[in-house]
Amino acid sequence: MSIVERREREKKQRQQDIINAAEKLFFSKGFDNVSMRDIASEVDLSKATLYLYFQNKESLFFAIVLRGTRILNSMIRETVYEKEKGIDKIAAYRDAYNEFTQQYHDYIQIYNYFQSGRFNLATEKIIKKGNKNKSSKNGQNNAIPYVSECAMEILKLRKERFSILCDSVQKGIDDMTIRKDINPIEATILLSAIFKNLSDIPEDREKMLKSRGIDNKKYLKDVGELIQHMIMNKK
Repeated sequence: MSIVERREREKKQRQQDIINAAEKLFFSKGFDNVSMRDIASEVDLSKATLYLYFQNKESLFFAIVLRGTRILNSMIRETVYEKEKGIDKIAAYRDAYNEFTQQYHDYIQIYNYFQSGRFNLATEKIIKKGNKNKSSKNGQNNAIPYVSECAMEILKLRKERFSILCDSVQKGIDDMTIRKDINPIEATILLSAIFKNLSDIPEDREKMLKSRGIDNKKYLKDVGELIQHMIMNKK
């Protein structure tokens, strides 16, 4: 291995160590309660060294969101693609999303915060700076292109999930398991909202369900049956 290759490998490992440290802190304390100084201390680096790898706290947050998003999309792909009928693909999508929220609760919390609108401006700035830096031959901050790529891949994966679900609806219309009068885009937006909120039930509503003997498993099953009645072709 050449010196250049060794240095590149060490750089990537250091980058991952920083992300791991930030992830641990964000999961335990929340984004707003963690500083770059906290992250530097956790990974035993100076704050100045940390800024050589990541331009700000938001950029680290995006890297962690991307980690979780990759896992989510992988689970959805694997589960949905093994089904044949459109209506079964939709159920598989729902089940995969719910399984992700159960197994990776911290990631879904992080992702929900990312989607809250809190980072819209930061996302736009990061992508803009990243594109500008890539077009410049004299760019000095190697962190910016990395951050830009994270932000753009998150958005790309979000579009992929929408396409998978939308294609599943269209597949169901084509194979006649779903009503032909349904608009795939409209149905996908509605289903996306339902699936996103299935495992984000307010505590008081959870208590209400439990008082009636409805646990998470039964609630998911009941909602799934309700969705099927809404969209399935009964002819």
